[in-house]
Amino acid sequence: MIGLVDDYQGRKWIKDDPNESTFIDKFHATENILYTYLDLLIKEENRRSYDKVQTTFVKWEKPNCFYCHEFKRLLSTRLSEKVNEAYEFKWNKETDPKGNKVYVGTLKPKVFKEDVEKYSFIAGAYVRYGSREEELYTIKFTNSLSKFDAVLRELKAIRCEIEKVDVSDGASVVQQISFKPSKELKVYLDKQEKLRLDILAKKDKFSKEKETENKSYDLFTTSQDK
Repeated sequence: MIGLVDDYQGRKWIKDDPNESTFIDKFHATENILYTYLDLLIKEENRRSYDKVQTTFVKWEKPNCFYCHEFKRLLSTRLSEKVNEAYEFKWNKETDPKGNKVYVGTLKPKVFKEDVEKYSFIAGAYVRYGSREEELYTIKFTNSLSKFDAVLRELKAIRCEIEKVDVSDGASVVQQISFKPSKELKVYLDKQEKLRLDILAKKDKFSKEKETENKSYDLFTTSQDK
């Protein structure tokens, strides 16, 4: 889950809002297989644990946001507690429309203790932000505050071969890592390949449908002035 969640300009946490404090992440309609998969994983974990995790998926409703209805938001009190434990949060004077403080989180540098945790973290990032050309795997972020650094750090820690690290300049900073995984990590990544390709196919189909409608469309635009 920590590998999956968005890190665009850091993880945002509105801890004083009873509803927003339980926010995990938002998922576009093209990623519906991803939140179905997450739901199955959580149900399976709940069968083995007394500390049950309850989740809710709700439509994203935001004033003056034309495309927000295409997203679902994952909310969970227990899961958000678990995810947020991996972050250090600071308040930089940002507030939401209700006046609540918006805290910005960065991943703690030593949050993943065991190799299996590192494999799982990287696999989560790969499903949502990754690509592959034969034996070369790539994970790409935009304006990441800590996940880019964390993925690079953990890849080195588990002895993967880093082929290229590229960070672009500009208003939006694109951060990309290309690597050849260790034998152990490759098993984790390849297990997620079908899921990743399904999401990619749905995104491509969605983009082509929008193009045929002669619309200038950014798949993940949720800006209020669009």
